[in-house]
Amino acid sequence: MKTYQKYFWMTSLLTAISLLLVWSHLRNIPSQTDPVAIEVARDDSVPAVFHPAPPIFSEPPSPSLVSVESPLAPVEPSAIPGEDPEKIAVLIAALGEVEVREGLGSLPDQDLTGNRGRLLLRRWAELNPNAAVNWLSQVGDAGVRRELTDVLAIAWSDKDLPGALTWVESLPESPAKDRALADLGYEVARVDSVNALQIAAQLPASDYANELLIHSMAQYASADPEQSAQLALSLPEGSLRDRTVSSVATILAKQDGGAAASFAVNNIPPGPELDRAVVGVVQLWSQDNVSGSQAWVYSLPDSFIRDQLLQSLGIIGAH
Repeated sequence: MKTYQKYFWMTSLLTAISLLLVWSHLRNIPSQTDPVAIEVARDDSVPAVFHPAPPIFSEPPSPSLVSVESPLAPVEPSAIPGEDPEKIAVLIAALGEVEVREGLGSLPDQDLTGNRGRLLLRRWAELNPNAAVNWLSQVGDAGVRRELTDVLAIAWSDKDLPGALTWVESLPESPAKDRALADLGYEVARVDSVNALQIAAQLPASDYANELLIHSMAQYASADPEQSAQLALSLPEGSLRDRTVSSVATILAKQDGGAAASFAVNNIPPGPELDRAVVGVVQLWSQDNVSGSQAWVYSLPDSFIRDQLLQSLGIIGAH
């Protein structure tokens, strides 16, 4: 029987015995004369930890806590944890490496990508990421390995981002590697936006690579507005460039709303992306300079977006 199974079995039995004692107390039956209690107390084969204790409630518990009247039913260890994510997470967070390895070993391949398998692998990454990598390389199902590569990389990055990045970059080229690199890129962007941009640039064209590039460029804009603006404009014309310029303009608005608005209008063609950029810029600009943002909006030609901006500034129906 696995260690965690024993733990749940013992805990459930203790709880059930305590509830029986509470019930007998509420019915004014002294616990020392309870046949069940006497039998358990005199049974030398029962560990001391299971010997009945005095009732633990000073006030009558709620009805939901005293509903046990029938004899104790056998408890299936596999049913104790149930599927409550919080309970499973708390249990797994306290496991040691041996228990984690045994827990993963008890799961069939198709269950490794479920909640329990992912939590066990994350825990192993916290304890010994290299051992977790070795275990993952031996998983027979290639699809499971691909899916868990991302799980392990992110969990490892919480403890050692450079180590996780080095491991993922060493993997053979594959979609799983690309996805793991993209997800790690978000972690890298928090501390080194330039490196995150490099990761995005080396990924094959995909939606997740584009999203990483836009996110990393925004992070870069917070640190170096001028260089980030130039880099955004160096992208080939198209949707990705427009979205990146929009993202940078929104960040620039926190520092210079007028410059950000001009940057967006001058570099994004008319359309939904420009509208989104202008709305974002004006909303941030107005937080620090209401009169400046209003004056700029008034200077726009009559249009739907101008009316929307005036409404967002609280100037309803102004023309």
